[in-house]
Amino acid sequence: MRAWFIVFMFMLAGAGSSAGQGAGIPGDKAVVQFDTKLGVVTFNHQKHSDLSSTECTNCHHTWKTGEVVKPCHACHGNKDAESPAAKSAFHARCIGCHEYTVDKGETAGPLKKKCKLCHIK
Repeated sequence: MRAWFIVFMFMLAGAGSSAGQGAGIPGDKAVVQFDTKLGVVTFNHQKHSDLSSTECTNCHHTWKTGEVVKPCHACHGNKDAESPAAKSAFHARCIGCHEYTVDKGETAGPLKKKCKLCHIK
């Protein structure tokens, strides 16, 4: 009985530690690249999802549990009034999150006016 309890606790601890940490990222989406006018932007999706402070909805803000996650450009590639253009959305989300993280005293990715750190020709 005690052995089963210990096994159960390890299984429970393992499930809790991996919850929300890239569990649902398909292999072909672990690293995503976007072609832009300034150069290719490589986004390490897996690395970001593995951060303890990150949840899927930080970026996939319209996603609900059980739904299929839409690619960013499904909404942000359209030139309608409902969704900001991809450039505006990415810059606001990415740089905003990096600034927030730095303000908390932690290290983060590129900030404003460091374009060539993300955009590689």
